[in-house]
Amino acid sequence: MPKNSRWTRARAWGIPLIALGAGAGLGVGAMALWGPAGDTGPEAFAQGEGAMGGGEAQTVTVGLQTLEESVTTTGTLAAVATSGLAFEASGTVTDVYVEAGDTVAEGDVIAQIDTLQLTSSLRSVEAELAQAEATLANLEDADDGSDSSEAQIAAAEARVAVLEESVADAEEAMDDAVLVADIAGLVTSQPYEVGDVVSGGSSSTGGDQSAMGGGATTTTSSTGVTIVGEDEWTVAVSLTESEVAQIAEGDQVTFTSEDYDGEFFGVVSEISNLPSTTGGTATYAVELLVTGTVEGLYEGTSVEASIVYLRRTDVLAIPTNAITTTDGVSTVTVVDGSGEGAEREVTTGETIGSYTEITDGLTEGEQLEVTVMTSEGSTSEDGQMDMQFPGGGEFPGGGEMPSGGGQMPGGGMPGN
Repeated sequence: MPKNSRWTRARAWGIPLIALGAGAGLGVGAMALWGPAGDTGPEAFAQGEGAMGGGEAQTVTVGLQTLEESVTTTGTLAAVATSGLAFEASGTVTDVYVEAGDTVAEGDVIAQIDTLQLTSSLRSVEAELAQAEATLANLEDADDGSDSSEAQIAAAEARVAVLEESVADAEEAMDDAVLVADIAGLVTSQPYEVGDVVSGGSSSTGGDQSAMGGGATTTTSSTGVTIVGEDEWTVAVSLTESEVAQIAEGDQVTFTSEDYDGEFFGVVSEISNLPSTTGGTATYAVELLVTGTVEGLYEGTSVEASIVYLRRTDVLAIPTNAITTTDGVSTVTVVDGSGEGAEREVTTGETIGSYTEITDGLTEGEQLEVTVMTSEGSTSEDGQMDMQFPGGGEFPGGGEMPSGGGQMPGGGMPGN
């Protein structure tokens, strides 16, 4: 079941390490705040030392922020490209070059079978074709224009055509004696061993093939070689009707996993128009596509996906609980250089998560007094606040967006 609210990972640079006790809830969304590039640490936002308990007045710096809202859900990675291979010819496996767990390129030979019988069949049908072609040539040379001569030539031509198809089939059987990777990727299953007897798309593995008997176990082609592509990945998730209403195809996605160090990114590639109902609750299938080349991903890995449906950049925003509203008038406490506070009226804009946009009344760099609810936080040995954000999870201190593979797609977010 998807989570309905989440604070997504924030950039390491300039982020206020403050647990906000008040502020608007996110509903089905979540909010992440990325601080301005000029801020270098929590000192720009949280000042003052000492053990804290209950509510305590702190100061924060007014700055331009990037605010996001997102829907968070979970799913598992699935490769876009997979391939199942099995021998189509009959024979005994003579060579195996690849085992399960190996990585192959398209065209790599995985295994091959004994071609002695296949070669004999090919040579035999080639000889028949050569004889038929010689017969046809003789008939054409002796053609006297009679009906009998024409009939003989037509029969010889038909014989040649049939044998040409037989030669093509025999050559294809020779090709089928070599199992070749048709895609690049990770080999997750490879059951063949030298000495196994295969027959027409199935394999006989194990068992004693000596005169003392002991039948081999026949396995179907579905248990043959499986290759999973590692270049493209998708994640299938289910969202509620209210969550689907927030997102759109092309929305950016941030992925995290306990089995992967860091973040990787993607987009919403498909949203089902028809819901499925389980236990009276309607959900919609949504497909997420991982973008870029991301090393270290594996089929079946559980991931958490944060679908960003709203992003506001360069917004002058402050913690909502720094604002006091009485009779429709909003005010904040501005702290001057000497540490004295003075009340000032401000004009507010949109509230996203626990932050509110300020459209008038404040300028970047000013200091505000904020009452911080510290019941879930503590002060570290170096005097900085070690806070937790709502929900109990620690506020992330890292997680810069990588500059390499799996980059967040460019461009602004589509409107919803």
